[in-house]
Amino acid sequence: MVHMPRCLKYKVNTTMRRVVISMSKHAISNEKESVGAIIKKFMHVIGINHRLCKWILPCNLGKNIIMAGLPYVGIVYGCNILNALVAREAKGHIMNMVYQLLVITFAMTFLYHILDKAGNAMRDNIRYRIKADISSKAASLDYQDLESQDSMQLLTAALEGEKESGGIYWFSDKLGVLIGDVASIFYAFVVLVPILTQQQHLTGNGVMQILNSKWIIYLIFLLNLFSMFLFMWISKKGNKKQYEIYEESLDAIRKDDYFYREILSKYATGKEIRLYALKDLLLRDMTKVWDEKCNIQDRKLDIQEKIRIRYLIVQALLLVISYTVIGVRGVNGMITGAEVVKYVSALTALGGACQYMVDHFETVLLNMQYLHHYYEYLQLPNRKQTGGKPTADLAPQDLVITFEDVSFKYPGGKNDSLEHVNLTFHYGEKIALVGPNGAGKTTLILLLCRLYEPTHGRILLNGIDIREYDYEEYLAMFGVVFQDFKLFAMTVAENVAASEEYDEREIEEVLEKAGIWERVQKMEQGIHNPLYNVGIKGVEVSGGEAQKIAIARALYKKAPFIILDEPTSALDPMAEYEIYSSFDRLIQDRMAVYISHRMSSCRFCQRIIVLKDGQVQEQGTHEELIEKDGIYAMMWNAQAQNYQ
Repeated sequence: MVHMPRCLKYKVNTTMRRVVISMSKHAISNEKESVGAIIKKFMHVIGINHRLCKWILPCNLGKNIIMAGLPYVGIVYGCNILNALVAREAKGHIMNMVYQLLVITFAMTFLYHILDKAGNAMRDNIRYRIKADISSKAASLDYQDLESQDSMQLLTAALEGEKESGGIYWFSDKLGVLIGDVASIFYAFVVLVPILTQQQHLTGNGVMQILNSKWIIYLIFLLNLFSMFLFMWISKKGNKKQYEIYEESLDAIRKDDYFYREILSKYATGKEIRLYALKDLLLRDMTKVWDEKCNIQDRKLDIQEKIRIRYLIVQALLLVISYTVIGVRGVNGMITGAEVVKYVSALTALGGACQYMVDHFETVLLNMQYLHHYYEYLQLPNRKQTGGKPTADLAPQDLVITFEDVSFKYPGGKNDSLEHVNLTFHYGEKIALVGPNGAGKTTLILLLCRLYEPTHGRILLNGIDIREYDYEEYLAMFGVVFQDFKLFAMTVAENVAASEEYDEREIEEVLEKAGIWERVQKMEQGIHNPLYNVGIKGVEVSGGEAQKIAIARALYKKAPFIILDEPTSALDPMAEYEIYSSFDRLIQDRMAVYISHRMSSCRFCQRIIVLKDGQVQEQGTHEELIEKDGIYAMMWNAQAQNYQ
């Protein structure tokens, strides 16, 4: 079973909720799919069932085959008992049949409930495993795939498909019901064998001769099969229309999800709603969305009702023919009254089984198409997981990272975000990255951390391409505070350690270094206090306090490279001064890269790199760049004027 740190699961769930809900049309429409492709998908989903729980499918098949046979036991034994009563057979023989009926019925019912209970016990475990699989895959995907429309569409398809289809358990349950329908048709045929092989008595006029012919029974059987395929065709057309309506509803689903998850349930949005009196405006938009969803649901129900009415008309005609044929044979004395009941019941059950089989076949096919997205999503490759060279043997003081003619363009982007960058980062250096918005500073950091790969050139660690190193070990070398960092609804200690296991003394030490220890001490449970009002006794923290906790998290990691992207943007001037004045103590001898629009932070750095339009324009010390009187000097002087 897959286990993930709670912080990771929370982040994955947050990412998944924000994905735009959209599924491609070819996902469900299988009109042009070959039989081989459908069988391949079917086997994939069966494989998923077996991997998640190898007993769930046999369990569902067994219980439905048993349940399908239960009515026929009553039909056959009921007929035999009635015939015995009419023939005044021995009481002991009659009671023996009654006891057999009771024992068989009890045994089948008992076994059904045992299998049903076992299946229900497996269901929750399967649902957890599916969520764990999707979450684990989302967390291990290449970071650049998180911004890929295809990957995100597939992720959404996997999530929505699981929800829309009822899940893997629902698929196996419906497949079991479908097999039960097939078994019911087989049982009906077995019960009808005597009348199918009965010797003909062709007396009376032409109509009566036809009704008394054994071929009419075969015709009824074939008509039931014909009605089954007719219903299959009608259902296929109806399901296609329903899916088209479902596609129309995706925008409404997304808006509904946005209202509940991003507006009504978010602490931060409460201020704007109240201060700007947005309640009426939001309720108006929400009402429109709800009306749209209700209209879509009504259209789906209307299609389902039309399908049902058409099939009921066909079934009613078949039942009239069946009852007439059986009734005529009973009147003519060809079969007993008890056999009339038996055959009528069997033909009725046959008609119902044919109808349900088509319905359940379409359901299984539809669910299979939805669930195949789950299979496809899990098969997405992890391209960055190819390197295997360890980093643990590298001495920290010898670490050197080199950008060698690196260019990068975001997936789907038109222009390069970085162009022909050549840089070297040495262990122990304190470096500032500065430049206007959109200069490529954060992009450079993403490449440095191997969250993206260059589209041209390469990045070297001690002269070796970073793609040759083990991906997880390489990531472990970086402690990063991004500008859009996230804290999670868990304890302060777990946020700092990013784990359920941690050293409390070290947690307290880094919190103190980051200047947040005094605030944490005032919390009811100290470092064990949850953050945010998601759980019981959760504490809301300000932006500046959250930023300090994020800095403490980067320090706790003890990585040789520390990267701080706008590390003090939410801090007041005094707190900012305290952080910068203690940087040497915080970072110690590790390499540090700072990105900041506050030029005063550059005074604490040994080297300043100036980026503009994705290119390195200048680099050097503060004094050297001021003397050069270039971009850096212009930015420095522009900010300095605000303090004069």
